[in-house]
Amino acid sequence: MKKFLAFIALVGLAFVGLAQAPVAIVNGEPITGEELESASRLNQILFTVYSQYPRFAQSLLTTPEGKAFLTRYQRDVLEDLILRKIQIQEARVRGLTPDAARVEELIGQILEHIKTYYGLTDEELAAELANEGLSLEEFREELRPQAEEQALIEALKAAVTTDVTVSEEEVADYYEKNSGQFADAEGNIPPLAEVWDKVATLVFTEKQEKAWQDWLKKARETAEVQINL
Repeated sequence: MKKFLAFIALVGLAFVGLAQAPVAIVNGEPITGEELESASRLNQILFTVYSQYPRFAQSLLTTPEGKAFLTRYQRDVLEDLILRKIQIQEARVRGLTPDAARVEELIGQILEHIKTYYGLTDEELAAELANEGLSLEEFREELRPQAEEQALIEALKAAVTTDVTVSEEEVADYYEKNSGQFADAEGNIPPLAEVWDKVATLVFTEKQEKAWQDWLKKARETAEVQINL
């Protein structure tokens, strides 16, 4: 017990600075230590590791190599938060709003994931929430900001890639180079006309994703970002 309490103190001392100042400032908007901890779940990870491999956990927290590894992990998660912040900022600048129906759909997907992960029925989930002092509707509202942000980012991606088109030449070229992937169970390759829509969708998806990644890279490069981690 004393070792466990000492470990708790060690974790607290290691990350107390995160709660005292923004870990990053993105175009004038802060990302707090609480946001980073929520996204990285580092304390939860360390507690889990400590419960099974205490020596390993202690090495992570007390050696230069371990501390460097934890900092790298935090920086990776922080970079995701920075990109997300940039996307939300751009969406707001463009006057985009999250689609209400999509928000409800995303909330439903999160709830389904929770039920599947923990093997819960609707009634069991409601009972678990009740034990935490929450109704299902209150929990849905707690999930809403996350769903709204995701829907907003999806709207931004649609806006950024709205000019992406696919030519007949691109579809034919893709089919010629990748026709084998459209073979049936017997190995027969259908003519292009039979799989045209499928090929066109694949080409469009690839071009859309490239346009989106190119935009993200440029937006990150031009953003004013101060990292304090």
